[in-house]
Amino acid sequence: MFANKIMLPFVLIAALFLVLAWTVDDSYSIYFVPFLVIAALIFILSPQINWWWYSRNPPELSLELRTILERSFGFYRRLSKAEQRRFRGRVALFNMGVDWEPLAFPEDFLPPDIQVAIAAQAVALTFRREQFLFDQFEKVIVFPRPFPTPEYPYDHASEMHEVDGCLLFSAEQVMKGFVKPTEWYNVAMHEYAKVFRLKYPEEAWPGFSDETVWAQLELVSGMPRAHVESVIGVAGVDAFPVAVHHFFIFPERFAAVFKQENQEFSKIFGSPA
Repeated sequence: MFANKIMLPFVLIAALFLVLAWTVDDSYSIYFVPFLVIAALIFILSPQINWWWYSRNPPELSLELRTILERSFGFYRRLSKAEQRRFRGRVALFNMGVDWEPLAFPEDFLPPDIQVAIAAQAVALTFRREQFLFDQFEKVIVFPRPFPTPEYPYDHASEMHEVDGCLLFSAEQVMKGFVKPTEWYNVAMHEYAKVFRLKYPEEAWPGFSDETVWAQLELVSGMPRAHVESVIGVAGVDAFPVAVHHFFIFPERFAAVFKQENQEFSKIFGSPA
């Protein structure tokens, strides 16, 4: 991390003066203190320093992760080369800005491809905006497989906690939706669509309350409501995040079926194609 690089010289100089004070003359100890204080301040402020630096110099994703995006994420493939670099930088920054908590993973390690698969959905939603982080939902808990919670005491694949500012995901369902986007509903896009609407309530959101909306959504995607609810693991799913999902994953068919809603979404999110 950048903060560690600028902290290291002060730590080394402080250590040098400490050695000199111990082995040559204890008067050198007076020089030890200011360098130690500066190093401590850099350590305390390291999150802010790192964010300042990397927001101006976004780190590049590894070749493996870039290949995953290219292979699996249609939104990314439709971007220009310059936009793809910007997208990758935002994914990397998003991963830095999120408090990831893997539960029941070996050695509590969350594989980076799972992070990218989740982050890419959020970054796609905010890609046309300057602000691309969801500050009130910085906590993301990831389980290997579907999980029960007090709110839903049975196995399910995703959940949003507005009060706690927390999202929960099953990595198994996230990766299936990411790798097979036209066959498997993406629960990460589903939950971040809800988060986006909470962040921007003033937008002119279409209602998707018509009795035929689920038949229209199935016409767009080939995914019946039963499939969507079985992947999430929760019944009574709201049609709105499903519509957002289809807007990004099936842009041409969504535009053909939901002409007015497509125009409204395009004003909010930008064109997905």
